[in-house]
Amino acid sequence: MLFVAEIQSWSKMSITQIEQIKQLIEQGENSAVEFKSSEVRPESLAKEIVAFANSSGGTILIGVEDSGKITGVDQHQTETWVANIVRNNVIPAIAPQITEWELSQKKVLAIEVSRGLDKPYQTLDGKFWIRVGSTNRMATKEELSRLFQQAGLVHFDIAPLEQTSITDLDDRKLQEYWFTYYSINYLELEQEEQKRLLRNADILGLLEGEETVTVGGMLLFGKDPQRRIPQSFITFAVFDGLLLTDELLDKQNIGGTLPELIQQTHAKTRTFVPKPSTLSGMQRVEVPMIPDKVIREALVNAVCHRDYSISNRRITVYVFRDRLEISSPGRLPNTLNLEKILTGNSAPRNQFLLNYLDNMKYIVGLGRGVPMIARETKGNFLYSEEGEILRLVLPFQAPVPTG
Repeated sequence: MLFVAEIQSWSKMSITQIEQIKQLIEQGENSAVEFKSSEVRPESLAKEIVAFANSSGGTILIGVEDSGKITGVDQHQTETWVANIVRNNVIPAIAPQITEWELSQKKVLAIEVSRGLDKPYQTLDGKFWIRVGSTNRMATKEELSRLFQQAGLVHFDIAPLEQTSITDLDDRKLQEYWFTYYSINYLELEQEEQKRLLRNADILGLLEGEETVTVGGMLLFGKDPQRRIPQSFITFAVFDGLLLTDELLDKQNIGGTLPELIQQTHAKTRTFVPKPSTLSGMQRVEVPMIPDKVIREALVNAVCHRDYSISNRRITVYVFRDRLEISSPGRLPNTLNLEKILTGNSAPRNQFLLNYLDNMKYIVGLGRGVPMIARETKGNFLYSEEGEILRLVLPFQAPVPTG
């Protein structure tokens, strides 16, 4: 963030740079910046730090009023004072960057809080806070579950689904999987043997003593996965232009198990990605403006790694005149960032789904997918995180003649 980087070297800035920062302060608080007066209490400051660490990080300026007026801090409010508050009031431990600077003979403290790697964080009273816009609030049950999942402490893909049973699973799909990959004739097993097999495979789980289907089991082998997990639909749309407001040429909600979602969405996408002709020797051939393997890998990543605990968002696949956009609910897990995934670094959110899709030959290799996309597109793509959404933009590229 420009704001954060400049705050850290405030004392070395020119008058022009200071005026620029004054203008930034005048813009007010937002999702990444919080103002606090010198009267801030330790527990209130700890809440702000926890909220930023549980979210996307941000900067707290002590000595700036809510109005943006710079009033400065008291003598006892130093870097050591902030460090003691953090050490005694934030669980688990966190190490924000604390900087002192002066403006108009007033001292201001800047606390830069990074996106936390050990979520979820809580204040000393056991409350979990998150940042929403320019305010903080306690995490809901769903948001707290997501924080634990991001930390790798719980795995939503093997969580049991309420009001489900083995009858919600498709025997034909189970037979195909077990026989193809393990030479097990599932349909010839006794019912108790079937249940034992599915329990050991985490396709069945227990909820308050009742046997239920797990989230992953339903997504991979369910008769009607979207009836139980409606957020697993993929919304596919084609626009006659460059914007979401342009004319809609096609729209469809694609349902089915994860393998079916991948196959059907891949087929639909290939239909609408332009395929201009180019010469290969003496023959004219059609070459898609996005390689098929790139489209397939992007879709596999979306369905395998999305956060299925986010119940109000779906994967979207949008085809515009100049690009393909695939948006998947869920930020990168704690230890990952956009730079790391480009080098093959991986930290799977849904290990259960990953293992099964790997068995089914949908996964090209742990961590190899994004580098492959980079190689095949010659780096002409963009990953971005926007709130709880991970978006991939693949611009159309004219094929290179081969003859």
